[in-house]
This record gives sequence, structure tokens and C-alpha cells, in this order.
Amino acid sequence: MDKIDIKSIDYDLIVESTLRLVVKKSLELVNQEGLPGDHHFYISFDSTHKGVKVPSELKAGEDNEIKIILQHQFWDLTIDDQKFSVVLSFNGKKKNISVPFSSIISFSDPSVGFSLQFKKDFITQNTKKENKVMSDSINEDNKKKFNAQIFSLDAFRSKKED
Repeated sequence: MDKIDIKSIDYDLIVESTLRLVVKKSLELVNQEGLPGDHHFYISFDSTHKGVKVPSELKAGEDNEIKIILQHQFWDLTIDDQKFSVVLSFNGKKKNISVPFSSIISFSDPSVGFSLQFKKDFITQNTKKENKVMSDSINEDNKKKFNAQIFSLDAFRSKKED
């Protein structure tokens, strides 16, 4: 029997990428239909992530995480494959922000008890790899990282016959 060369699969990356699609789809539904009932979104993101555009006064402070709420007062929500943009009111002034999906740390809708938590270190380390997974490219580093061995369970089974 010929040995099959199986490429490593970065399941963490696939799961993270797919869950970010949940955020995107939720925003698209709200953009088309509005927020139904008591639904509202809390979205936290890394303000230092490449592509994030927020007013400088929001970046002040030691923590790079910013949390926004999409509930009653938001305008001009636009979504594309890589990011969403929205106008929010900060201290009575409307400000445009742009948030790449890869910068999101958490997403929740408390009205229904739904929440997603993303790996913060995963965001910074895997943003470039995220796009490669979608195009079925496998990173050589992951091949080494996930070098698994396959063991036969027969070696651990009892030798007595039924």
C-alpha cells in the first residue's frame, strides 16, 4: 500500500475564519432588514490592527481594545469581504469607523445570549494566513507544527477473542 502524503490542516485558522463569517453575515442581515426586536451587537476589536480606522480620541489609553455597540443610533453601515464601516455617535458627534473582520476580538448579541470570542494573539499572527486558507494554500510552517503520528488502536486492545 502506497503511503499518502497528507498536508497539515490548520483547523484553528479554519474555525476562526468561519466564525468571522458569522459576524459578517449578521451585519449583512442587519444592513438589509434592520435590527429586529431587542437585538443589538457588542463588537470589540484591536485598534492597532492594520486597516482599523477610528477617531484618534478613541485610541487614547493603555488598552488597544475598543468596544462599540450597534443598537439604536448607527448610520451608513457598509460591509465588504474584508471589513465593515459604520457611523457612530461619540460625545454627540458622528464619526466614521472602519473595522476589518480580522481585527475583531469578540462579538455578542446579549438579547439572545449569543457570543463569540476570538483569539487576540491569533489575530496578529494569522491575518495573512487567513486569506491563504480560503484559497486552499497550506503554510509550510504549519506542516512542521502539526506533524502528527498515527497509532493503531489494535496495539492497546485486549488479545482475547469473543
